[in-house]
Amino acid sequence: MTKPRPAADYRQRLIDALAVVIIRDGFVGAKIQDVVKEARVSLRTFYAEFPNKEACFLELYSQQHQVVLDMVARDLDFSQPWKLVMRQGFERYFTALSLYPRLTHAVTIELATLSQHAREIRQNHLDQFVLLMIDLVEQGRAANPDIPARPLTPLMARAIIGGVIELVFNHMVRDEADRLPELVDTSTDMLWSVVTAVDDAGQ
Repeated sequence: MTKPRPAADYRQRLIDALAVVIIRDGFVGAKIQDVVKEARVSLRTFYAEFPNKEACFLELYSQQHQVVLDMVARDLDFSQPWKLVMRQGFERYFTALSLYPRLTHAVTIELATLSQHAREIRQNHLDQFVLLMIDLVEQGRAANPDIPARPLTPLMARAIIGGVIELVFNHMVRDEADRLPELVDTSTDMLWSVVTAVDDAGQ
């Protein structure tokens, strides 16, 4: 007798299937019927796991967000020149976004048009990026005490991330996801300028 699949397995298959369909058809073009076909489950199974497409998408978004966070921070070598380390972090970020442009488009543009709950999740994820940027800057300051630098405040980090997101948004509305890696140098210079903008007393 075949064992029934655990509910978590069906749930993840649906999340993965939605990613495939969005990458192929975009968020607006993604139909639940196509998702269940891709996942090889029934429509009933979908609605047993998620009330609608948005709920499934938000779980996909949360998973992908964590992947990008981990990718940016993993094994950064602070023994290298500090600005180069910053650049590597941004390279990883923009490379990740450029790999699946339709998914990036959905997260960058469509997500903001969804429910209040979706916008709250988006804000929570932005807060996580703020904390990560602050932590990485502090690691850089600790590894480079000879470079005059100041702590990155949450407001500074939020302003930088907001600027980066606006740059991404502009590329996505122009259907220029392939050019996202071109934003690496600008983003690096922006963060570097803010962190190293200290007065003669090092404040």
